[in-house]
Amino acid sequence: MITKMTDKELMDHYMLNAINGLGKRKIHALLQEYKSASDILSISDKEADKIFGPKTAESFKYAKSHWDKEKEYNKMLDLGIRIIPYDDESFPNKLRTIPDPPSCIYVKGKLPDDNLPSVSIVGARMCSEYGRYVARQFGLELAQAGIQIISGMAMGVDGISQKAALKAGCPSYGVLGCSPEFCYPDTNQDIYDMLCKNGGIISEYMPGTMPQARLFPQRNRIISGLSDIVLVIEARKKSGTQITVDMALEQGKEIFAVPGRITDRLSDGCNDLIRQGAGIALAPEDIISCFTGPIQESGICEHTGSSRSSESNVRYQSLSPLEKSVLDAMDIYPISASEIAEKLEKDNIKEPVSVILQTLTMMQISGLIENQGSYYIKKIK
Repeated sequence: MITKMTDKELMDHYMLNAINGLGKRKIHALLQEYKSASDILSISDKEADKIFGPKTAESFKYAKSHWDKEKEYNKMLDLGIRIIPYDDESFPNKLRTIPDPPSCIYVKGKLPDDNLPSVSIVGARMCSEYGRYVARQFGLELAQAGIQIISGMAMGVDGISQKAALKAGCPSYGVLGCSPEFCYPDTNQDIYDMLCKNGGIISEYMPGTMPQARLFPQRNRIISGLSDIVLVIEARKKSGTQITVDMALEQGKEIFAVPGRITDRLSDGCNDLIRQGAGIALAPEDIISCFTGPIQESGICEHTGSSRSSESNVRYQSLSPLEKSVLDAMDIYPISASEIAEKLEKDNIKEPVSVILQTLTMMQISGLIENQGSYYIKKIK
């Protein structure tokens, strides 16, 4: 029965989930039979020997005699983490209905709002400049439209999209393959800190669980489970992203993919998903249009998308005519000054390469573009 659990009930669940050998399936089955964690913990030693295997029965009996429920529960709270069991009213409804749901989740920060749309953005860890650019644009514009961004806080596409949403003042939620007090990877500490302040960190692994490779595939079902749509931005044909997609399909979620060039191996996975019937995401509007209702007025962002867009527009309008033309001629792929001059000439703008180079230098100083040797690209934050 779904209820708002008391601290005592939460302590019992915390202890139950800490017993070695009691996996989520066994806990779900026990709760069906015994109705509460307290009833399960009241099982006699003799009954435990009958219900569990030898090792689990020993772990069960050891926990009953040695576990200080209140002390351990408060240690968890001191880490800023709370436990939300499957039968607690706070447990996300989207997660409750997936195959193989967790018996509980551990949360640092907030949970996604079940009443708001959510999209998981996943993709390559070692993404290209194209992948970085697209992840940032989708993360930013979807969040500004009132869509919650769910991802795994991984390097590359995942972290970039979440950081873009967070920088816009919009919440995002990271699902980890370790317990919530650990930042993994540690290179994303800034994203982790922002998630804790404006969003949340979610895991099915109890405090003290270090990152382990075997734990990450299972967490992917929670990423997709919390989402209405899974968006793939850059993925090789055989990659960890495919695990998330497979789990999302099993959960009945809609899949979108951003297409890429057929010569780019990082786009093979996306192009193959599209060939198999995934939706094509050419712009954030393709995702936004899937949702009905006034999501733009949800108020989940600290700063509205319109004000941010107007800031960008004001900055663009303040550029000189030549700077505007140079910026319009550039892309996320590296381009040389002579190539920019050639593009401008096609638009009847004839400027020597030396003038183009001076303009590029000034634009680089102002933070609009980046220099890569003798090539230039639009700056991707």
